[in-house]
Amino acid sequence: MDSHAHLNLMPPGTPPETVLEKAREAGMVALVNVGTDRERSRESVLLATTFPDIYATVGLHPGDAHLWGGEMEREFLELAGTTRVVAIGETGLDFSYSDPPNTVQEASFAAHISLAHTVGLPLVIHCREAFDRVFSLLKDHPLPSRPGVFHCFTGGWEEAKQALDLGFLLSFSGIVTFKNAEGLRDVASRVPADRMMVETDCPYLAPVPYRGKTNEPSYLPETLRVLASCRKEDPASLAETLLDNTRRLFAMNTGHPG
Repeated sequence: MDSHAHLNLMPPGTPPETVLEKAREAGMVALVNVGTDRERSRESVLLATTFPDIYATVGLHPGDAHLWGGEMEREFLELAGTTRVVAIGETGLDFSYSDPPNTVQEASFAAHISLAHTVGLPLVIHCREAFDRVFSLLKDHPLPSRPGVFHCFTGGWEEAKQALDLGFLLSFSGIVTFKNAEGLRDVASRVPADRMMVETDCPYLAPVPYRGKTNEPSYLPETLRVLASCRKEDPASLAETLLDNTRRLFAMNTGHPG
């Protein structure tokens, strides 16, 4: 299960049908296509209504937080009512950006948290150089009953514990396969098995041995193998656990295995 992908951002000449077929051959049973702005959220919903093994999220990436407004919120509220939308996001804070300002990002993030609580869907959180403020805002707002996931988690164990204490899952991307990611592998080895997910974040962050190439869902087994190795688990067994976790968080029905 690829818990976080952007098929609509793949390079020209890579239609979703082709990407999905390769992923299915690699064992993937479902994929969550994540919205990052108004147009990309619409595209994600269209993909989810076209392909039975795709689900969608709707949200505004913090890098575009200045675009947030009432009209977008109303559209996301409407889209969130469709059966193929399983989460709100990706949203959060990315303080590696100087623009939009932190306060603008925080306002958008707070609105997404409220939206998720209203519609009863989990959050997909993007957090970069902003863990303290992300945790502070999450604690200041009512959360949905299934709080959500920190996607592409790259924090240390202290950040991991805080996220877990708030009820969130942690999703690991191809970054965990990188040579300099020893600390992240240590975190992945310590996270409770029922609180983990795995993702590609395609077309970004291709795992070793594909690093530097366009990422795609069929590469997910490489990340899974590294996660299993650092946890000293069987890859097939871990795949089943991560699939169950993702299905539970997003309240989706998919088959086994994958």
